Amino acid sequence: MDSTELETRVSVSHLMARYQFLADSGRIRQLSQLFGTDAVMETNNGSYVGPDGILGFFASVKDTFVAAGFAPARHYLSSIYVHPTSPHTATTYACFQFVGIRGLDHWGTYTDEVTLDEGIWLFTRRRVFVEGCVPGSPAETLLGITSKA
Repeated sequence: MDSTELETRVSVSHLMARYQFLADSGRIRQLSQLFGTDAVMETNNGSYVGPDGILGFFASVKDTFVAAGFAPARHYLSSIYVHPTSPHTATTYACFQFVGIRGLDHWGTYTDEVTLDEGIWLFTRRRVFVEGCVPGSPAETLLGITSKA
């Protein structure tokens, strides 16, 4: 592994960690700025384009989980894999769990395409696939999924 590949792996892992930190702290405007101008975020039941479209999705998610009395909550990442595809691009994979004051709520995977834009790593495509949730999870209605008891 050369220094460019090492720098890419560390920088992209930091982008993923910033995403989790900003989501968990409710800073959704800053969170949406981690996406490029034409970025696409895909979920189980929809796609959102650009920072403004993605911000609208984040606002809906935040409002729904706060209204359900689920906050504070945290994302936990595992199996983080960063694959540099050029000095300015990479793909990623990670598993996540979302845990709040009632315990585990939902879980799934992230797959990403990221790019280095003027010295800043940004998501160009993020696929958030929720594999399952507990009964009564707000994710059931937000994403149209069925709980797994």
